[in-house]
Amino acid sequence: MSIDRILPKLALVLILTVYGLFLAKPLNLVTADLGRHIKNGELIINGHYEVLKTNYYAYTYSDYPVLNHHWLSGVIFYAVWNMWGLAGLQLFFIFLSLAAFLIFFDIARKKSGAGLAALLTIFIMPLLLERDEIRPEAFSYLFSGVFLWLMFKYREGRVRWRTLLVLPILEIIWVNLHIYFFLGPVIIGVFILEGLILKNGKTAKNLGVLFLTVLAAAFANPNGFKGALAPMSIFKNFGYHLAENQPVWFIEKILPNPNYLIFKIVFFVLMLSFVLVLARNKRQLNIPGLIFAIGFSIAGWLAIRNFAIFSLFALPIAAANLAAIFKIKPETARWLSRTAVTTWALAVLIVLSGELKTIYPKQQSPQLGLENGNDKALDFFKENKLSGPIFNNYDIGGYLIYGLYPQEKVYPESDRRVFVDNRPEAYPADFFTKTYIPMQEDKDIWQEKSGLYKFNAIIFSYRDYTPWGQTFFRRILDDPDWTTVFADKRVIILLKNNEVNKDIIAKYGKPLSIKR
Repeated sequence: MSIDRILPKLALVLILTVYGLFLAKPLNLVTADLGRHIKNGELIINGHYEVLKTNYYAYTYSDYPVLNHHWLSGVIFYAVWNMWGLAGLQLFFIFLSLAAFLIFFDIARKKSGAGLAALLTIFIMPLLLERDEIRPEAFSYLFSGVFLWLMFKYREGRVRWRTLLVLPILEIIWVNLHIYFFLGPVIIGVFILEGLILKNGKTAKNLGVLFLTVLAAAFANPNGFKGALAPMSIFKNFGYHLAENQPVWFIEKILPNPNYLIFKIVFFVLMLSFVLVLARNKRQLNIPGLIFAIGFSIAGWLAIRNFAIFSLFALPIAAANLAAIFKIKPETARWLSRTAVTTWALAVLIVLSGELKTIYPKQQSPQLGLENGNDKALDFFKENKLSGPIFNNYDIGGYLIYGLYPQEKVYPESDRRVFVDNRPEAYPADFFTKTYIPMQEDKDIWQEKSGLYKFNAIIFSYRDYTPWGQTFFRRILDDPDWTTVFADKRVIILLKNNEVNKDIIAKYGKPLSIKR
């Protein structure tokens, strides 16, 4: 085999190595959703189906109706975790992420050649890593890629319409994995629109039947009609604003992140590529690519959580446009492949050296499994047989669900339930605006709610940088009614000064000065 045939494959291996190394980072469950997903799967497998339709975990609103639109992801995560632990689950997520990327890269490679696709990946990689936690949305990246790959194959006449009938089956799975399942019908709809624009009636008709079938498949979920419409209703009851759902122009003023600039650069290059294609030859305009570029660009601008899905679609679209603009010749393709291999080989060395962490915050030393000491707070609570009711902040809810619930029993009266967890849609909006936030901001309201809920313990993720979180944290450390009994680099536990806790307080209680 000639060196020119080896280089494209080597470039891809190097890209996957870099991506995998970034994903192989120590797991921090304290502020992650993962713990709750695992617990969801455990409860569903054991027949506790209430978790499909109710809040379930919080003693404040355990029966509050909420659609669990990612329940199947939880079942899969739990099954993998149960067999191979957190390290095995992390490996599963890495392979899932690599598979999703491979599909989009393959589309880009066929449009422009491996060399150009590999070089473009340099710019989209940081945006991909914006969503590097183990989340159900990884399934959406994979299924989006499969849908797009098959639709392009059909468009090029390389697969028959019958082959596309696998898509409704995939949609049935997708609708139960993640709320981005609506992208399935959207992707098909874009190709229908192209057929109508180009007056290709047969294609539009065939894809129209497929579209309706996939749309019907979305109703195959535990919540039926409501589940199928969940993407349109989920934000109607959001009383808590998440950083990941904020637009670029807002969040960049609050939280510094190099990815904001990278997103703008990729967006600019993507839009410019369409301008240049139109200037060169209007007939080469990729209509589906243009629609996807506009749609996912808007999604990225409106919510930074969409950086990853934007980057995946941007890769093959930009590759196709640049190939159409520059008419890449064989000698140029060879030069691009060599440059890509050199660049990505250097990237592997830099990542392995650890030097990148000085300028890029996503860089961590490669490690599978839980971050050292990440479960110490849970162990302390259980080993000392501490009890609730617990007051906790929003971020740490999934961590407590994972480690403390159910410990003794799985009924609503269990004092191992959380006060709140990181699902805004699982609570009335005014719970956040009239209870959760005010009780942290105002001492008198805290005293009132503390008496109402009879808090016996506080478990707080003190890297909560919300204004109310910082206010509460500073105040509670000086509150004579509460004593700190545990603190590490992420979590603090305080107990109520009462008869129940006096022995633990005598043993572990002391004033602490925490460097944040």
